[in-house]
Amino acid sequence: MASPTTTGRDEGVLLQRLLNLYEEERQIYGQVLELSRQQGDIVRRGGGLAEVRQVLQKKKSCLDVIGRLELMEARHKQEWERRRQEFSANNRNRLRESLTQVTHLIEEILSCEEKNDLYLIEQARTI
Repeated sequence: MASPTTTGRDEGVLLQRLLNLYEEERQIYGQVLELSRQQGDIVRRGGGLAEVRQVLQKKKSCLDVIGRLELMEARHKQEWERRRQEFSANNRNRLRESLTQVTHLIEEILSCEEKNDLYLIEQARTI
């Protein structure tokens, strides 16, 4: 069995890896949100399909990076899930707050994408 010092160090290392993951994801999802907004602006001003495709490709690249990050850290996320009750309430709260920030960005992206879709649907109806 691990000593309390080893467990504390393991907890800190694991926590930092996941905090770093969620910070990186937060930054990338921020880029995706900005790209979604740009896409909406392009469509509303009547921009060309080439511009929209360019934005879509950038969004795809961002999401690909997030997918790779998630795969790289999957083992650590599973370990956290398995052992989180062993860890301090403060560290659990720090991780929860970080994850909440990422979740909020994803919700903003989905809302923006929904607005973009609704605009396109309305445009298609007028044609």
